[in-house]
Amino acid sequence: MASNKPKGRARKARFAGVPHAIMESDNYRHLNGWDVKLLLELVKQHNGSNNGDLSAAWGMMKNQGWRSSGTLFKSLAKLERLGFIERTRQGGKHQCNLFAITWYPIDECKGKHEVRATSTPSNRWKQPAPD
Repeated sequence: MASNKPKGRARKARFAGVPHAIMESDNYRHLNGWDVKLLLELVKQHNGSNNGDLSAAWGMMKNQGWRSSGTLFKSLAKLERLGFIERTRQGGKHQCNLFAITWYPIDECKGKHEVRATSTPSNRWKQPAPD
């Protein structure tokens, strides 16, 4: 029996996608290049079952081309303020902050974060940007 699978095509690779509705939103237009880079870094970490367990710790981001912790923290604050991410764990001694992407529901992450898992996304990015 003949196979319908096209020859010469590799298996599907993982990808980091941002929905068009988000990229066309008013809040997205407020983002600069570093903000978008950070958002994509967080989206890249999402594997479909770990939303809420995404990290932007300086040690990790430094290896991704970030040159300034100040820029990183400003971008994190801006992404939170504009509703693209939400904090699921406040970092402290020997623990980093954890985040969730707001266009996906928050997943149960084996007690790693401080918020309950959700069945629907919060979609905070749809709210008007605060002044």
